[in-house]
Amino acid sequence: MIDRPIARADLERRAGGNPSWNTGVDYRHQLARSSQTEQVRAAYRAAGLDLNADLARLNAASRIAADPAAVRYVREFGVPTGDIGVPVVTVHTTGDGGAVPDLERWYAERVWHEGNANRLRQLFVDRGMHCAVNAAEEIVALRTLFERIDSGRWPNTSPRRLTEAANELGAEYRLVLDFGTFHDAPMPPAFTNFTPLRFLRPTR
Repeated sequence: MIDRPIARADLERRAGGNPSWNTGVDYRHQLARSSQTEQVRAAYRAAGLDLNADLARLNAASRIAADPAAVRYVREFGVPTGDIGVPVVTVHTTGDGGAVPDLERWYAERVWHEGNANRLRQLFVDRGMHCAVNAAEEIVALRTLFERIDSGRWPNTSPRRLTEAANELGAEYRLVLDFGTFHDAPMPPAFTNFTPLRFLRPTR
């Protein structure tokens, strides 16, 4: 039996099947549209490998089709619509490889489409790793949300102002789990301006 992540297994159980697919995907075309095209090409050159051959293998490989009922389930219960009725703050690291920041742009576009752009603030931290946000940054993000709720207006959310506010908290609030060592490491607050790239395969 192939061991699968618990979250994925639970999703398929709830959805009644597989909600993901790669039928109809042209990997060569996707790479050409990607923000990381040049990095991929450089890595292949450095390793002396044949990128075109690998893309051909990917495009020739067997495909995985989704279960239509599972897709309908996830679209109904698991895909954000952007129809938010309350203020929302999101926080994302710019180099998150587990949940790429491109998702933030997709979400913002959904919120804008529903006419709720004034209810959303997206904050970005100049850091790699998945969800590598320290407690100081989380506290500042929550305070931003609370001020919006209490006053009805967004406070100053410039990266400089947010970073200054986070730096006012003690050093014990600046620890982040380092996935390389799996130990906490001090990482100073680092809010930044950032525009995520467009998601290559949007859900809606």
